[in-house]
Amino acid sequence: MPSEADTPPWLDSARLSLRRWRAGDLDAFCALTANPAVMRWVGDGSTLSRAQTALWIDKANANIARWGFGTHAVHECASQRIIGWAGLIRSSHTQGDSEAEIIYALAPTAWGQGYASELCQAIVSWAWAHSALEQILATLDPANLASQRVVEKCGFRHGGDHLDEDGLPESHYRLSRPGALRQR
Repeated sequence: MPSEADTPPWLDSARLSLRRWRAGDLDAFCALTANPAVMRWVGDGSTLSRAQTALWIDKANANIARWGFGTHAVHECASQRIIGWAGLIRSSHTQGDSEAEIIYALAPTAWGQGYASELCQAIVSWAWAHSALEQILATLDPANLASQRVVEKCGFRHGGDHLDEDGLPESHYRLSRPGALRQR
């Protein structure tokens, strides 16, 4: 059986690698989830404790084992550091096995380098090549203009603004598998 370190990446892009979380990643992930700038656009914007972050890793890896996708560690190839997380998830916004939601967050040191667009494009390409997904959703805070530009650049279409389960505003975006009849 291969060791944890020998587990191949979920996907690679030009400058980034996405892989399952490893036991040794907790400190790096905690540094991200404890950073208010990173967490500003995640959920209700609250930072997470070490225990909450460890639970996230456990759930993410369980989802990857279950569905073949989930939240992965974003590894910067040049520095060999974890600089964020990204992937596809099942959420309250997705319906059935044909939909998943794209998520990503990066450390401030990685902002403005085109990494989010690179991640989005690589994840969408993976989904169409390696899954039966028909739709990918993105839910964003309407004030998060940078992420709106990222998903629009990747072909997502705005589907309206709503309030989430906590009464917070969110913009919904959707991308259909190429060749699908229409987006809803």
